[in-house]
Amino acid sequence: MKELNFKISYSGASADQGLLDIYDAGVSTLGLARALSVTTHAFLNDGKIRKRAERVVGARVYLHPPKNGSFEELVTIVFTDPVVQAIGTAVIVPAFWDFLKWTWSEAVGGQHQPETPFVRRLEDRVEPLIGEIGVALESPMAELHRPIQHAANMEISISRPRVGEIIRLDHTTMAYVSIRDEGEAEEGIIGNVTKYNIISGYGRLFVDELDRTVPFDLDSNISDDQKQLLTRSSHDRNRGLDGKIALNASRILTGRGELKRFKVYGVEWIGNN
Repeated sequence: MKELNFKISYSGASADQGLLDIYDAGVSTLGLARALSVTTHAFLNDGKIRKRAERVVGARVYLHPPKNGSFEELVTIVFTDPVVQAIGTAVIVPAFWDFLKWTWSEAVGGQHQPETPFVRRLEDRVEPLIGEIGVALESPMAELHRPIQHAANMEISISRPRVGEIIRLDHTTMAYVSIRDEGEAEEGIIGNVTKYNIISGYGRLFVDELDRTVPFDLDSNISDDQKQLLTRSSHDRNRGLDGKIALNASRILTGRGELKRFKVYGVEWIGNN
């Protein structure tokens, strides 16, 4: 077995006296558990993402009691022997931290360039793994931020003993994970697909009007024929063709009012020039 530890620390407001509202603390701990479940499962299963946060096969996560005089807790993740042997004893710990920082940074609106070969391999895949796992982490991360909602100066720090801080959560990151739907879907969003996962329905679209790439996911009523148009657009683009499509989609915004992704309700083919 191989284990690693990290600290989660709450600072500001009542946390400085070692106190948190019991409901906020419970929701935050649940969010931490769900976020670790999503992340650890993807790490151990070649980037496979599941949205239901359940106990992970191959690892156990333990929460230690808080220290006196602060609101700081120690979390231990224990990987089983078969998992350690499959990934590599010397590889698993640095790769996991690299993967967690990469995925959690994406989830809260930051950036982290993968540093280990294990994670760089996942980054280079055709499927838009990083954006998709960011969406899967939205709800858990919103829960993890819960104590920050009610305290102007509260922050949450995730850090490794003897290494330092991995990520810090505050009101800025809370606004990013607090998504909202702008409302009615709009027609005629023209562009071409740059990445697309046919299984999950998550992808990225270069939007002509915005002159940039924006993530998208699909409504459950999208037909198989329309899904094929997304695949065709991606293939045409890779062949040097335009692969233009028009989407009927609504805008999903962050709490800061920024466009985070499109929710797609319809796809039409425009063609190639």
